Amino acid sequence: MKKIVLFILLSACFFTVKSQKPEIVSIKAEGDTVMKFTVTTQSYGGQYNPNHVLAIWITDQNDVFKRTLRLAGGTYKVHLVKWNQMSSGNTTDAITGATLTSHQTHTAVWNGKDKNGNLLPDGSYKVYIEFTEDNSAQPAKPKGPWVAFSFTKGVNGTQNPSDVYYTYNSQNKLVFKNLSLQTFGATSIEQVLSGANVEIYPNPVKDILQIRISLPEEKKLNVSIFSVDGKLVKQFSSQKFESGEHIFFWYPEAENVKSGTYFVNIASDKNLFIYKILKQ
Repeated sequence: MKKIVLFILLSACFFTVKSQKPEIVSIKAEGDTVMKFTVTTQSYGGQYNPNHVLAIWITDQNDVFKRTLRLAGGTYKVHLVKWNQMSSGNTTDAITGATLTSHQTHTAVWNGKDKNGNLLPDGSYKVYIEFTEDNSAQPAKPKGPWVAFSFTKGVNGTQNPSDVYYTYNSQNKLVFKNLSLQTFGATSIEQVLSGANVEIYPNPVKDILQIRISLPEEKKLNVSIFSVDGKLVKQFSSQKFESGEHIFFWYPEAENVKSGTYFVNIASDKNLFIYKILKQ
């Protein structure tokens, strides 16, 4: 009789917390394009025109630098005043080249990662572009034109910003035109994994966390849990799983895990899914 009562109590608890789905921090395929930015530059009549240096880079919504996408300038990149201020000259994983000798159309794509190769969460970001035809790092020289556009990582959308003008020698000069900003995102794990389903409960968790993954076909899975500061807390087996439902159990109390925020990472092929959970 005691066993039956215990089962009923556990079942009641299960159905109470199951509906509290954890927040999905990111659903993205590694290497996918999450943002595509296209722009045509035009000379403003600077000292060395049409020769110029150029940079395109990403920041978060608070203007914290994340990654340089495109840099043309070689040793003359010092004259990209805005880019140097924000990036400290970081060009990790950027497409780089020499000073440009003519104005042209540029297309920059972003895979959603920062300069350290970390996949960033979905949310609000900015793409910046700057160029100069002058020795802009010198005090008496004009700073080159720059502009920033906000976008949301993780959603599907298209922007066509208006042409951008720059005042030079008291004249307004068209410097950025044919602007296009596209973002790409997946709205659910079902879309990315063609019918797979994930349930994680309870959330918040105290004693036992269940990670249930239903696969429509055989797939390799790597399931792990990280703390908010990026430390690995739990690593489940990484292997190929046949189609059907697979359950992973985590016992934070038994493992002396402290209260706080944690992230369940589910990797499959090149796809990474990150869920935010709370430990009571």
